[in-house]
Amino acid sequence: MFTSWTSTLPITRARCHQFWAAVTVNIGIMIGGEYYGWPSPTIPKLTQPNAPLCLHHSEITWMVCALYLGNILSPIPTGYFMDRFGRKRSLIYCSILPISSWVLIWLATSLVHLHVARFLGGLWVGVITTIAPMYTGEIAEPKIRGALGNMFSFMTYVGTLYVYSIGPYVSYHTLAITAGVVPIYFLTMMFSIPESPYYFLIRNDREGAKKSLRWLRGGMDNHNLELEVDKMEEVVLQQMKNTGSIAAIFTTRTNRKAFLIVQLYAIFTKFSGMGLIIAFSSTTLPKTMFESAGASECAVILASVWVISSGMSMILVDRLGRKTLLTGTSLGCSITMFSAGFWFYLSAETEVDVEGSSWIPFVSFIFHGLFYCLGFGPIGTSIKGELLSADIRASASALTTVVLALSSLFLNFIYIPAADHIGMYFNYWLFSASSIICTVFTICAFVETNGKTLQEIQDQLAR
Repeated sequence: MFTSWTSTLPITRARCHQFWAAVTVNIGIMIGGEYYGWPSPTIPKLTQPNAPLCLHHSEITWMVCALYLGNILSPIPTGYFMDRFGRKRSLIYCSILPISSWVLIWLATSLVHLHVARFLGGLWVGVITTIAPMYTGEIAEPKIRGALGNMFSFMTYVGTLYVYSIGPYVSYHTLAITAGVVPIYFLTMMFSIPESPYYFLIRNDREGAKKSLRWLRGGMDNHNLELEVDKMEEVVLQQMKNTGSIAAIFTTRTNRKAFLIVQLYAIFTKFSGMGLIIAFSSTTLPKTMFESAGASECAVILASVWVISSGMSMILVDRLGRKTLLTGTSLGCSITMFSAGFWFYLSAETEVDVEGSSWIPFVSFIFHGLFYCLGFGPIGTSIKGELLSADIRASASALTTVVLALSSLFLNFIYIPAADHIGMYFNYWLFSASSIICTVFTICAFVETNGKTLQEIQDQLAR
């Protein structure tokens, strides 16, 4: 995959080093993918009479949502830690959160233990979704920054596929052990990559920035190394003229514009419905659908589509550009969610016999995942690493993660009640409406970042 990005981007030692660093950091979001996907194979286990923990229907929502409660609390302090201790050290220190979480899930004997474990997992998700896009955007050359940025979504779905593929076929405790191995591996691998050169320059450590950049650029000669550090330093000095506080987000038109775009895409991506499909696919799809394929097999098919299309996005994003991919894929998400909602509407509100077409929601989910992972999700998530200037990057990224968490929490709270009191179709028509609004916004207001340096992006925002 890495070798296929484009014929105009030859494989070099530098790009291999950047790819390695991006993969390593984004193993952290693979852990997040595990948390997102864990309820789907686990809920059926925990609703059985002989389960190690027996959950009632009313308790499932709170168990799932505990993740997002933790996610709300950690981004703001993470924004401080990543500028105080560095991107790398912050991730190393905080890796205790997912390790403790999976240990607690393994040892759990009550619902309270699951709530605490999911809460700790949510704290980790807040940390990694704040830091990983920043780190990736800061280490990458402009020509491959889009591909490396889209690795965030790719690794999320790798984590989801991992638990989808293993969870149905092993015990509750074995799944906890298998998932808990990943954060231990992540912690080990983090020692193999350098700190972001931008962080060193923010801390006035030019030698540290040169050492980091020398590794990331594969032993670049001293002359070119000095030139690139000079450019980075100029950008950092220019962008750090403001205080870097949350208030600095609103002091200039450029910062306000970038922040608004990033927040809107954070909301659009969550309201596309992808998170709900990940968590509840096995309980949402029509039961008659599972006569030809089991719930677990359907979930694995969905997750495989997510992984493959996310990988394709890494290849296409720097060829086609962000705006083209975002426009086409958000429109595709709107159409597929409308079709799924239409089937649920016919099933619940009319006398139309839809038993013979119970495959429609599943196919809609497949194509929704294809469109979302091909462009909508990866680009909507990664643009904060490109649009936000250095002086507000940490604080604005933290606020963006809070917006993501609040959106997820809201949707998870209303999903089951809305289905029970209005109809499942309401949820999917809501997702469809959000996606079409995103399409219009992208056409009218999106700032293309393809192939531009971070300073060129700031200049474009200032127009």
